[in-house]
Amino acid sequence: MVEMGKPSVRFCPQLKGFGMLCFTIPFTMIGAVMECLRIVLAVTRPLSDWVLNFFYRLVMGKSKVLPPIDNKILLLSAVELAEKIRKRQLSCEEVMRAYVARSREVHKYINAATDERYDAALKEARAVDAMLASTTKTEEEIARDTPLLGVPFSCKEAIGVKGMLQTCGLVRAKGRLCPKDSDSAAMYRKAGAIPYAVTNVPELCMWWESANHVYGMTKNPYDNARTVGGSSGGEGAIIAAAAAVIGIGNDIAGSIRLPASFCGIYGHKPSRDLISNKGTFPDSEDEFDQFVSTGPMCRYAQDLPLLTRVLSNNSSKVPWDAKVDFRKVRIYYMEEIPDFLQRSTPDIKNAVRKAVTHFEEQFGQKAVKVNLPEMKYAFNMWECKLLECGGPSFKSALAEDGKINLHWELFKCLFGLSEHTLPAIYFGMVDRRTKDKFYHKCLEMYDDLKRKFEDIFQGDAIFLLPTQCEPPMHYLTTIPKYPNIGYTCIFSILGYPSTQIPTGFSDGVPIGIQAISRQFQDHLTIAAGLELDKVFGGWVSPCPITA
Repeated sequence: MVEMGKPSVRFCPQLKGFGMLCFTIPFTMIGAVMECLRIVLAVTRPLSDWVLNFFYRLVMGKSKVLPPIDNKILLLSAVELAEKIRKRQLSCEEVMRAYVARSREVHKYINAATDERYDAALKEARAVDAMLASTTKTEEEIARDTPLLGVPFSCKEAIGVKGMLQTCGLVRAKGRLCPKDSDSAAMYRKAGAIPYAVTNVPELCMWWESANHVYGMTKNPYDNARTVGGSSGGEGAIIAAAAAVIGIGNDIAGSIRLPASFCGIYGHKPSRDLISNKGTFPDSEDEFDQFVSTGPMCRYAQDLPLLTRVLSNNSSKVPWDAKVDFRKVRIYYMEEIPDFLQRSTPDIKNAVRKAVTHFEEQFGQKAVKVNLPEMKYAFNMWECKLLECGGPSFKSALAEDGKINLHWELFKCLFGLSEHTLPAIYFGMVDRRTKDKFYHKCLEMYDDLKRKFEDIFQGDAIFLLPTQCEPPMHYLTTIPKYPNIGYTCIFSILGYPSTQIPTGFSDGVPIGIQAISRQFQDHLTIAAGLELDKVFGGWVSPCPITA
């Protein structure tokens, strides 16, 4: 039995010295020091990448390869699983047993699951089999009413599943159980899917690594020294490891797309106001809710249309049944944000070019490379829009409306005594709270950028952009590189749909690009994902397949 709810890995204890180096600096200088480190890492690339690879290998050892995938059930998409269960070609119980066994098997390698309901899920699976044995419904009626009947799913821990742990990585919330299903988990259940595990997140879901002092650190299935991303990093890892086929994440700055990219799977950040965010912890029903999007994560592109439709409760806001003809869809793209510190690596630029070339050659398109200088400040615009909406500071959220002394927490952190992680303390320190001249300038730039995107998205159009400018980073280097989330966070505040598409590997780890369109054109970006799946091949197993 896998023991959940205990940290199997402390937040990068091998790198405590690195944390000490970073945080023995006076509080007033911390932002400037991190920016200097970011410049050094960018200027010296690719040498700095090689040095970091060598250092992390020396400290953390050789990456552990996951056990081979030895069951063919684990290689079927959710659509295929549901069809085979409906047709009685597979029993729901044997499908669930396959995923329970795989989840237990890989847990010690990746530490993705934080709580499980394996016995309850198996009981529900047997109930599905009993229902199918006695029902008078036709296969077509079952597919219409419960299109995901019998399909196992995992869920981000912060997104509620009734009776399961929901702590959001906060030590003070350790042991907290979710009182009822979130709206999104309820939608999957309504469609017939069965939850069996919830997965890891960073503290308060506000970082792009997935580690905390409740459950420990989730490791990338492709390279244990690299981040899985965040905040839906546990979902990215468990799906990539073939221990889940579909899941649920949410996204305020890239929290679906970054883990999906870093783990080589698909993820869709839906349009604003398409899918309910209710049922998360901490509660998102405040000013920030307009920037949060709940959406699907999965291994196979063919599952994205159904999953998004199910989570949206078949919303009529999106023309789901409209046939997408890419001969009539305009293609725009950028290979990188126009900023030296955010420039893309060659492999990621090549991935964008390969996607563009496909649309040009297959559909007679002439793709347009655009220049959006405002994108250089995407991260700053995101910060300022969050401040404009009047939501609480991250510092106050850490304190749960109480008092917190970040200097003291920083000091305790150096000795492993704080209940908060280095990234959480850092974010609390640098979280923008000042409405100065630069703040107002950023809001002006945001308005200009929004107008430009509105012009781009007249009619049917998609915009291709890297999901991140480099492959998955090494642990804690996400701190100085934090502004690089500009690639994803800008579309969270714009409210546009964005589909993350795996595009292969760089330095042995996954990379990806995203397809973006205007609000409620989710079917277009998902269609782009389906089309580019033919080009890049989608998910690639991080371990041998012996099934």
